[in-house]
Order: sequence, then C-alpha cells, then structure tokens
Amino acid sequence: MLAIPYLDKGGKPLTIRFRCLQEHNHRDFFHGKYNTIKDDIPRMYGIDAIHQAGDTIDITEGELDRAILRKLGLFAVAAPGANMWQGRHRRMLAGFSKVRVWGDPDEAGAEFSSKICRQLRTAQAMRLRVGDVTETYLAGGAEAVLSLIDDEV
Repeated sequence: MLAIPYLDKGGKPLTIRFRCLQEHNHRDFFHGKYNTIKDDIPRMYGIDAIHQAGDTIDITEGELDRAILRKLGLFAVAAPGANMWQGRHRRMLAGFSKVRVWGDPDEAGAEFSSKICRQLRTAQAMRLRVGDVTETYLAGGAEAVLSLIDDEV
C-alpha cells in the first residue's frame, strides 16, 4: 500500500489514506483500491497549495492526479474521489478568481466537475480526453496536460 498523508497548511498530519498499488480485484483481497481510517471525514488533499497559490488553483479527482499537477508547477488540491467533494470545500476555494476542475473523463468525473462548477462561479471544467490527469501525463508528458490549459484560454 502507498501511504498518502493528509497534512494541514503547516505540514502537520491530519489523517492518512492508503492506495493499493497492485493490479488485481481488490475485493478478492479483502480491501478496496483506497482505504481510509474508519469514521474519518472526507478532506481536501494538498491544502498547502491554497496558501501558496496566486489567483488560480486547480482541483483534481484524486491525490495522484494532484501530485502530477504539482510536479508541473501548478498549485492544486484534490478531492479523494469523484463523490468526495463536500459543500464545505467550496469555502476553501471561494477566493480564487479561477478554479480549474480536472474531473476524470467518465460519468463520475463529469458529475464531479459539474457539481464544483455549479457551486463556484469561478470554476471551469477542463476537458480531459485520454484519461485522468495521470494517464494523460503518462501518454504525452507535461505538454499533453499543459496544452489543455492553453486550449481553454
């Protein structure tokens, strides 16, 4: 399992999630692809970016996609899955003049993007075509991801 620490803005741990890195049916091994501490509340991942970003922030559907955007120099946060966006998260992003939403190119990702765009007037859904952020990066490198930003301008 990959351990994914959720840290506060000062770098102190709040919680931890785990991701199985094996390609198998996770239920057959009595665990999910992602595992969260029992009764932990859904949190936004990477909130340090909120305090470092200028007027633009990116939000992804998943922690690993957020890691790719940070690698590319973008200030990004993540919801830990398409269904984990909470209305209270809206307040954390309300002050940004541009919020780019990177939902996966599937039905759940479309609902994720739509939900955030309905709640934040400055939000704009990014159009991923190849796969999620990570798959797009692996298929075409930084240019494949960053060109999507240029396409939206």
